[in-house]
Amino acid sequence: MDALFNRGPPTIWEELTSSPILFLARKLYSPATRPTPPIEGPGRPVPPNTVADPNDKRITIVCISDTHNTYHSQPAPPAGDILIHAGDLTSTGTFPELDNALLWLDSQPHQYKVFIAGNHDVGLSAAHQAKSNSSHMSPQYIASTYPSLTYLQDSSAELRVRGRVLRIYRSPYTPTQGAWAFQHPRRSDALRETWARIPPLTDILITHGPPFGHLDLVRETNAGCAELLASVWRIRPKVHVFGHIHAARGVEYVRWDARQEVYESVLRGESGWKGVAWLAWYMALDWFTGWGGVSLGDEGTFMVNAAAVGGWRDRELNGAVVVRV
Repeated sequence: MDALFNRGPPTIWEELTSSPILFLARKLYSPATRPTPPIEGPGRPVPPNTVADPNDKRITIVCISDTHNTYHSQPAPPAGDILIHAGDLTSTGTFPELDNALLWLDSQPHQYKVFIAGNHDVGLSAAHQAKSNSSHMSPQYIASTYPSLTYLQDSSAELRVRGRVLRIYRSPYTPTQGAWAFQHPRRSDALRETWARIPPLTDILITHGPPFGHLDLVRETNAGCAELLASVWRIRPKVHVFGHIHAARGVEYVRWDARQEVYESVLRGESGWKGVAWLAWYMALDWFTGWGGVSLGDEGTFMVNAAAVGGWRDRELNGAVVVRV
């Protein structure tokens, strides 16, 4: 099952033959067809080699995930204010793997370096290690050995950057996939309770896995968490950073609007061809009026799948993704 999650993206033919409805819905909703937010808005993607202007009050967030022991082979993380690693630093989560990965992360020059565990980082999970009577790497050990790193699970932190305060919430949990760590059964009460703990005033949300329907496509299946999506609709952070689905790496700007509601209902199998017709209508409005839907919120959210490995057998080394807010 893990090998399936790490396969490359589906071909157009595979998507079309698997489900014409979902194929058309994805093409009509695709962020590539939607206007990018204004440069002075809540944020925008920037090229990896961009150096922040010291007079620019926007905060540069460098996002990376799923390095799986390849950190020394990856392109060097660009300069920025905050470096976020969204889990799966390692392949098997042994102490030597974790120590080497954290030593690399600790050596980075960013003012703040925040990380969470991923399902492969089993050595960070007390519950997982207890099953085999093995010890785990405690938060106390990490804090004393790597003092420049910020690591906690299912918890909040406030970071003061460029005269602003950003509220960050982090959680490593994903729907169960194999015998890895930090997992709850899909559509379980445990997942709902996990995501219900996310504070409403969260600026940056870091989870290991994606929400359902957004940067989560594995072959022809959306593998993200539906319960997480429901909570992100409630919270609407400025940035949501994750990884886990290597083939779905990218940046998506969601507006929490009527078009997004229709799109997600098609993915859930609720609106079918009627939903596809509505998505086509919204695209036509974009073309003729620039309107593109009814806004349901004040700001959009950058969703960032920052998986650093990808391609066949994860041989592609893609480095970090950079956003500014």
